[in-house]
Amino acid sequence: MFNARTEELIKALEPYKGKRVFVAVLGSPDPDGLASAWALQILAREIGVSMDLLTFEVISRPDNVTFAKILDIPFRQVTDHLPRAGYAGYAVVDRQNVGLPVPHKARLPVIAHIDHHASVATDAVFMQQETSIGSTCSIMAFHLQYLLKNSAIPPAELCRLATALMHGIRTDTADFVTCNPVDFEAAAILAPHVSIEHSYTLVNAPLGKAFIDTLTTVLQSCTKQNGIIVSYAGKISRRARDTIAQSADFLMRTEDTETVVVFGLINDNFIGSLRSSSPIFDPYDFLDTALSTSLKTPVDCGGRTFAGGFQIPLKLMPTPDIEASRHLIQEMILNEWSIRSAPKPKGSRKKKGGKKV
Repeated sequence: MFNARTEELIKALEPYKGKRVFVAVLGSPDPDGLASAWALQILAREIGVSMDLLTFEVISRPDNVTFAKILDIPFRQVTDHLPRAGYAGYAVVDRQNVGLPVPHKARLPVIAHIDHHASVATDAVFMQQETSIGSTCSIMAFHLQYLLKNSAIPPAELCRLATALMHGIRTDTADFVTCNPVDFEAAAILAPHVSIEHSYTLVNAPLGKAFIDTLTTVLQSCTKQNGIIVSYAGKISRRARDTIAQSADFLMRTEDTETVVVFGLINDNFIGSLRSSSPIFDPYDFLDTALSTSLKTPVDCGGRTFAGGFQIPLKLMPTPDIEASRHLIQEMILNEWSIRSAPKPKGSRKKKGGKKV
C-alpha cells in the first residue's frame, strides 16, 4: 500500500492557519497540474489555510480549456506579479523545480513540493517526489482519501474534483497505458465519485486548429535516425505552446520509433518535448547530457518515465541566428542518440544516470 504521508503534509500546512498562501502551477497548465493543485487547495481549506491556485502561463490546448471550464477549476492566471503582497508561503505541484517566474519577496517559504518527475533537491518543508508514479494526481488521490475519512466535502465539489483527478491520471499515463499499481489504486479511490458524463465530454474534446497547423510543419521537418525522430515546429505563439507536446505524442505512433523530440521557438526561447516508449530510458539525463554538456551551460531540462522537456533561451545559443540555432539543437540531440545507441565494446561499463539538479 502506498504511504501518502498525508499527516506530514497537514503538519507542514498547519502553521499557516489563518494566513493566505498559494499553490503554483508552473509551466503550461495541464490536467495533472491543475487538478493536483485544486486537490491541495481543498485539503488546505479543510484545515483552515486559505490557499489561492495560481497559474503563470495561458491554458493553450482547447481540450484543457474545456477541462478547466467544465469542472469550474478555481484558478487565477498571473502575468507579471503576484496578486497579493502578503502571501506567507507557497506550494508547488507537478513540477520538477519550485522557482517562481515572477518577482516575490525574499525567502518566501516553500511549504510543500509534490511531484512525480525526476527528483531534485528543494527546500520545501514537505517534499514528496514519487518518480515511479505516473501522475501527480495519483498522489493527490491518496491525500483526498485521507481527507474523506476526516472531513465532509460537498458532494458536487467532490464529484468535480474526483473527475479532474481521474482525467489528470488518464492524460499523464497515455490513457492508463503507463500506469503502475499505485496509479490504478488511485483511480479506484476516485472512481465512485467521478462524473461519467463529464469524463465522456473531456475525452472527446475536439482537436484545435493550432495543433493541426503545428503538426503540418512538424511532419515536413522530421529527421529520423536509428529509432529517434527529431522535428522543428517553427515559430509558435505562446497560446499554441502545447501543440509541441501534442505533435510529439502524434509522432510516437510512427513505425519503428522509440523516441521523439519536437521543439519550436516561442518568444525567443526554444521549447521542446520528448516522448519515449522505453521504460528504462531516462529523458532528463538524455536531454541534460545532449544540451547542457554541448552548450557548456546549464539548460532547463525535466523528465519522467516516457516523457521530458527542455527550454533554451536563444541568447544561450552560440549564434543569434534562429535557423543555425535550431539545426545545432537537432545536431546535439542526434549526436547524443548516436553515442547511446552505438554498440558497446566488451567489458565497457554502462554510463550512469546524470545529475539531478
